[in-house]
Amino acid sequence: MNAKLTRRDAVVLLSSSVGLVAGGGLALGGKQVLPQRLVYGFGPNETATLEPTAACADAHLTARYEEGPFYTPNTPLKTDFRLPDHGGHELLLEGKVTDERCVPIAGAVLDFWHADPRADYDNVDYAYRGHMFTGADGSYALRTIVPPPYRFALLWRVPHIHVKVQGPTTRLLTTQIFFPDASGVTRDVDFDRSLLARVAEPVDGVARATFHFVLRRS
Repeated sequence: MNAKLTRRDAVVLLSSSVGLVAGGGLALGGKQVLPQRLVYGFGPNETATLEPTAACADAHLTARYEEGPFYTPNTPLKTDFRLPDHGGHELLLEGKVTDERCVPIAGAVLDFWHADPRADYDNVDYAYRGHMFTGADGSYALRTIVPPPYRFALLWRVPHIHVKVQGPTTRLLTTQIFFPDASGVTRDVDFDRSLLARVAEPVDGVARATFHFVLRRS
């Protein structure tokens, strides 16, 4: 018996799930309904920040996006989600976490989760989910696989990674990172182009993408 929560199981829970897409793809409450808080402490450099460079201008805050029904707290601390014989296309996702003035935020926690190659979410064994902290320069790096597109509750979803991000002195951001999918973007009725990762040419067969988070200071 498979104890993992699959998408079919979750459809039964639609009425009570947090942050679900509803009403022809329009999300409840402006793309976010009562996102769950993070439960992790902050890293050892929680008060350290770096000054912005002279060329850095004020940045736009990263857009929020619905949490979805598959978030699980208390994930393990890890930066590599890859599993043996995963059968997916490997991905290196990198970026930085900064505030509105482009000041890097050290010790920010990022809690990632995404679907496996079969488009299921593992809420039992923590496959393809975990949390990490930014370095002294606000940087992070996640090694995983490119999430697959899928259909959920009659709605098409482009490849995406869910994430919660919070710095020691910032508000919690719950959002998603989207990845290019030529056919799916036109079918995903709630696609947010501002959350699209920048994808570079693969290196040694590994897809490489960049996404920077901009958080509001509390």
